[in-house]
Amino acid sequence: MNSIRIMLAANSADDRKLISGLLTDEALRVVSSFRPDADGLKKASSQPADVLLIGTRAMPSQELDFAERMFTTRSDITILLLAPTLDSRTLTRAMECGIARVIDIDSSEHDICTHIMTAANRDQNRRNSTQKIASYDSKIVACYSPKGGVGKTTLAVNLAYALATMNKKIALIDLSLQFGEVGVFLDIAKGDTIADMVEEHSFELSTIKSYLIRHQSGIQVMLSSSSPEYAELIQPVHVNAILSSLRTEFDYVIIDMGVAFGDCAIAAMETADTILLVVNEDIASLHDAKRSIKVLEALNQQDKLKIVVNKEGISTITVKNVANLLEATPVLVIPYDLKAAMLAVNRGIPMLSCAPNSKASKEIRNYAHALIRRV
Repeated sequence: MNSIRIMLAANSADDRKLISGLLTDEALRVVSSFRPDADGLKKASSQPADVLLIGTRAMPSQELDFAERMFTTRSDITILLLAPTLDSRTLTRAMECGIARVIDIDSSEHDICTHIMTAANRDQNRRNSTQKIASYDSKIVACYSPKGGVGKTTLAVNLAYALATMNKKIALIDLSLQFGEVGVFLDIAKGDTIADMVEEHSFELSTIKSYLIRHQSGIQVMLSSSSPEYAELIQPVHVNAILSSLRTEFDYVIIDMGVAFGDCAIAAMETADTILLVVNEDIASLHDAKRSIKVLEALNQQDKLKIVVNKEGISTITVKNVANLLEATPVLVIPYDLKAAMLAVNRGIPMLSCAPNSKASKEIRNYAHALIRRV
């Protein structure tokens, strides 16, 4: 770590000025300063930084509450407290709040700088080791269909939900950039979107994570553009940056794709470990799927392609017919269950939650188990 970026939080302007003056080492760089309050929390949640340094010349109280809230939202930073000597009870409270090190504010400038650099470098080395492990195990699964209405969003949402209930850390990305419906399926009325994130022009993990919306199931969701015209803001380089960063933090990144073979879709598929091509047992769906397979072969993505048959039983076309036509055995066959599917959409709840015993839910859950066993 060549330069350590520091967010400085202190209640008074005098304290912030005093503490800034103590950071004399050229490796330490204050990138923002604010009060440890609600406004400060908003600023700190998205500011790219390595360290949050909370300072006070009095006994900390509000500062510890602030540290605790930051600890639950920013796993990518080191939280340090610069304060007078603490009693054992307050020191224990500081550790419980996620503070990595308490530094005596009456120490020399040299000692304060050394403590900050030692703690920041140690945490960064630990995070780098963890990210290497995570990136090795992490899987990106893209759910795609060239035809609308086949159930790819249903699959993406419920597969993400199934994996989340198996104690996996899940990010669900809505890359149907013009008319994404993941928010509808999860009853997320509104929130920051991928277009909002791109407009910030920062693709560090901390920034990307700040645009994820945490669903009550534990799934972290990135919504698609709030209006079709904003879809043009997202470029393939943005998609690559988002997925590459998220795979260092999550066990599975599930992508709900749009129907078009645009540049962003191709970027996502090239980054994905698995592409689930969702089809129905009807001629139009299978015709479009056959053409898509040829495109994926031309892109050299055929090895990661898997067929999913959704709404099985809606026609006289059988799973065997599908396998013969597409020259591939489906990895997942989801029975047609209109009642469960409509109940889920209308309530904004995953089908596996509101209809856990339906045959469709059971098959998706079984596939999620199979995914985990293959890792």
